[in-house]
Amino acid sequence: MVIDFRTEADRGLLTAALRHALGRSLRLFWLCGVILLLPAVLAVLTDDPVMAVVWVFAAVLFWALPWLVVRSAVQANWKSYGRTIDWQVSDEGVRMSSDLMESLVRWSALETVELIPDQLLLKINRQQVIPVPVAGLGPQDREALLGLLRARGPAGAGGAPDGLLR
Repeated sequence: MVIDFRTEADRGLLTAALRHALGRSLRLFWLCGVILLLPAVLAVLTDDPVMAVVWVFAAVLFWALPWLVVRSAVQANWKSYGRTIDWQVSDEGVRMSSDLMESLVRWSALETVELIPDQLLLKINRQQVIPVPVAGLGPQDREALLGLLRARGPAGAGGAPDGLLR
């Protein structure tokens, strides 16, 4: 079975995909910001307002980092994904073709495929992901695509029936 479709550039979808893919790291930044509030509270209790301000500033900086990380990741990936892309999903794998590049990701390279709103995330590892917008697919094409993905087995599992799709 072969499923062909075309997607147009969508910065919002790319941002959502990268935010989802980087979720664990982004939550760590948030947690570090919360932890930095503890010395700020201690500084307030010991009557050291200057150090309290320093610790609060550090916490706010950590809370701003996720936005900066996602923004820079989108900017770095926009050259590849900020254009019309032709996709072909087949028994061989997922082929991506644009005016700049052509690539084939074989099924054995993928750990999982995650379905998030209007997109599939082809995960090669924890930080390497290929976002595939599926918002423009009709209901029948979308179901055919999801059926093909469910039929695939995760890498290293010998084609287990649970498939790649999570």
